[in-house]
Amino acid sequence: MLHLAILRHAEAMPLAEGGDLERALSPSGREMAERMGRYFRDAELVPDLTLVSPACRTRETFEGLEQGAAQKFKCDIVPALYNASLETLEAILADQPKEVKFLLVIGHNPGFAEFANALAGKGKKGELAKLREHFPTPCLAIIDFDVKSWKKVKPGRGRLERFVTRGALAKSPADET
Repeated sequence: MLHLAILRHAEAMPLAEGGDLERALSPSGREMAERMGRYFRDAELVPDLTLVSPACRTRETFEGLEQGAAQKFKCDIVPALYNASLETLEAILADQPKEVKFLLVIGHNPGFAEFANALAGKGKKGELAKLREHFPTPCLAIIDFDVKSWKKVKPGRGRLERFVTRGALAKSPADET
């Protein structure tokens, strides 16, 4: 079984001097990235590999995720993830080694929403409906596939196991100390 975690970056500032690639996270976005990391820690989610868009906001989301999870994850910066289309995302996924059983990708809409919607054909109806309605910053969709190779992942064949949004990221006990 393969597990794919699709994470849309946390909330970013609306503008940056260097253009869209240089947009940093907002203060709220930094907090939410760390909170997502605490969610990973508490849920014992440990990806074998993380692929991150080169945009500042996705790299900062990854940094906050690691900080909140209190651990380091193997990471590759993948330029093709920046504003990737559905076709590009499918190609990136198919190129992953079979040794990677749990893959995390961090990137952008509209491609990530389309990607998650295309892959998740099964799951709890309420969760699927939320996924199809809105893919906000930050949000996490974990989709499982009953295959042994990323090349065999097909649209509609995945099972949505979790869909986590900002509203679902309740304060963890560590936040209270």
